[in-house]
Amino acid sequence: MPLADVTRHPFFAPVLRLMPAVRTAGSRPLADLPVLLPPPARRGRRVDDAMDFVKRRPTMTALSALLAILLVFAAFPAIDLAVARLFFDSSHGFTATGAPPFWRNVGRGLEIFIAIAIGLPFVARLLWPDRPMLVRPHKPVFLYLVLAIGPGLLINGLLKTFSARPRPRHLFEFGGEEVFARVGDLSGTCHSNCSFASGEAASAFWLIALVFVVPRAWRLPVFLATFGLLLIVSWTRLAMGGHFLSDVLVAWLVTFLVMIVLRLPVLYRFQPEIDRGVTAALTILGRRLRAAGRFVFSTRA
Repeated sequence: MPLADVTRHPFFAPVLRLMPAVRTAGSRPLADLPVLLPPPARRGRRVDDAMDFVKRRPTMTALSALLAILLVFAAFPAIDLAVARLFFDSSHGFTATGAPPFWRNVGRGLEIFIAIAIGLPFVARLLWPDRPMLVRPHKPVFLYLVLAIGPGLLINGLLKTFSARPRPRHLFEFGGEEVFARVGDLSGTCHSNCSFASGEAASAFWLIALVFVVPRAWRLPVFLATFGLLLIVSWTRLAMGGHFLSDVLVAWLVTFLVMIVLRLPVLYRFQPEIDRGVTAALTILGRRLRAAGRFVFSTRA
């Protein structure tokens, strides 16, 4: 079919607006298309424009990426099965021992350690209510809100509860007894703790939120470290047959969307109010705890 006939379809309208030369390509073979691309300078400007849009509209960008992932995997469910087969051995099944379980436990341990460490300034304020806070309270508040709303409420509370999607290791295709359900299919046979989406991938992605609260000089090292851990934890969930690729990607993007939505109000817009409110509440509670402690010990004496 001539290229001109194909490109008349409305689907290609946005592409044609970006590449006017394609309109006149006629029936030229696809191999000739690279010569029709804009010159490097124009392509560079378009990349800059795209990056500028991402910076100015991060919420829209994250939401668009999430919707795109959902549509792609709903339209092409074979992608999930093909990726799952890469980790499946017909004689041994999915990996249950070795490196994946080890790194899964490492990831869990680091997440728990960091979640506890983030709250230590609050504990210190309770114990010594009249001393200055070790960090400004809005930073731990931001991290805990992202964890509670993203991996906690949206992923584990809603999606995993109501998606009804069986895990790869439970499917007929991989030696199980359940039927595959694509993204968006709520008629699956899973009744609780389902595959969609990955709670552990979401909680691993949560660690990237540290980039928003550490000093500027630490941001790149923190990002590289947390992103590396994210890849390892997500790989373990695929290798162990616990999740599909779409489960992992959706968990990433849902958590990232929560970060972006909370970033401005918590870290900037309402930051003074959060700092004052949390500090005052911890001070009052700490003084009452100290008074209660003195009363208890004086009574025993």
